[in-house]
Amino acid sequence: MSLYGPILTGVGFLQDGKLTEKARDQYVAEVLALLATGNANGKGGSPQTKIFSSLVALPPTPGPVIINPTTLKQTSLFWFDPDPGAVVMATLLTDKSKTPIWNAIFPDLLLASTAEALDANGSTPLFPLFDVSVPFPKLKGFPIALPDLALQANILPPPQLLIKLASLGIQLQIPTPPIPPIPPALPNFLPPPIPGIQMPPLPALALPNLLLGLIKLPFDLILQLVAPPSVSLVLDLIQFKFDAVLNLAMNIIIDLLAPLSQIVPTLLVASILIYVKDIVAMVCTVLVGLLTGAGGVLTKSVAGATGLI
Repeated sequence: MSLYGPILTGVGFLQDGKLTEKARDQYVAEVLALLATGNANGKGGSPQTKIFSSLVALPPTPGPVIINPTTLKQTSLFWFDPDPGAVVMATLLTDKSKTPIWNAIFPDLLLASTAEALDANGSTPLFPLFDVSVPFPKLKGFPIALPDLALQANILPPPQLLIKLASLGIQLQIPTPPIPPIPPALPNFLPPPIPGIQMPPLPALALPNLLLGLIKLPFDLILQLVAPPSVSLVLDLIQFKFDAVLNLAMNIIIDLLAPLSQIVPTLLVASILIYVKDIVAMVCTVLVGLLTGAGGVLTKSVAGATGLI
């Protein structure tokens, strides 16, 4: 895999620039598992979800107290109890014909569209400070001392250095953040019906804003995190310290959910939490790929440590 190829395709989350069926199915399975287990202390869900939550709770705080529309009891927005409708949901969500709107919005619009738009090409302004796992032609006898290259990472290097790096196939450049997708017309989101349970209506105008905010989420994160490229940031991500990225994401999510009043369906919360988990994993993977290259061990390690792959 080239250091300068697409990052998420390189780690196997996408194939030929499109979300893989495995990744799509995994998202649905993780949402269902989170509904079934509940999310006590931000540590619920499937084994795949717990790969992420073993590093940082999903999320670290319970969120505001709301009324669970299924049980009509007070509960924390994010640290919720097992959903009594989880078994019914498992039948509904895995059949696109029964839940076409949920499937169209969450796996196919939010997850697929944002992942495909995030699949930026790798860059190497910090190579080879952190990752020497990818072979380069003529790499033996690399003439530039690592401390010197570290000092040059965030400024324009002298022409002689650029010429030598180019001869080795190394592009020393500031990474270009990916561009958000243009969202299609958004259908109204309605949770699948549960026999015998009447779901309260949700504010119609708030839902399109919520979905547009979710589409923008990873790009808002990248703009806050990647300019300018930071050695301390990439070190934290390599050490699997994802707290800062998740906290930024959850602050945005809380603001997006605020207009939906104090009653939010657990399915909507679980769908968003797994989406946020995947977005944080993708953003962290892409940031490392933008700074150290797409095809190295470090980028793949971050994707694995977050449970993305």
